[in-house]
Amino acid sequence: MVYVCEFEFWASPGGNVIAEPLSLDREGTFGTSLDDAVESAADWLSMYLDDCLMRGEQPQRVSFGHALRHGGRVIAVAVSRTLGDIPAITAADAARELGVTRGRVTQLCNEGKLESWRDGTKRMVSRASVESRKED
Repeated sequence: MVYVCEFEFWASPGGNVIAEPLSLDREGTFGTSLDDAVESAADWLSMYLDDCLMRGEQPQRVSFGHALRHGGRVIAVAVSRTLGDIPAITAADAARELGVTRGRVTQLCNEGKLESWRDGTKRMVSRASVESRKED
């Protein structure tokens, strides 16, 4: 899926460059320079899409041609994401890494404590959520 979203980039009083998504009702991101902020906006947009893909939801529809809100500049940021782009392991591998049963992994997924989705008959678990769970 290719997704394009306009962001407004402007300098904050602290010297960072803020990147605000103009069509999404969400907080944005920032960078130390315009180039860094654009890269951060692409990463931010990728994570937003990953969340939508893992939940089986369509991302929010965006519009274009926004007026400036903060006197910065509007730049369209595009990313391409699929479920295959998300680092993931099978539920069985997640169980081994976490030292729990596969049934417990299913419970953690159902409780929203691990990010997962179905790939045919296999349950895939995001690598990031397994690593986060290990730290708990």
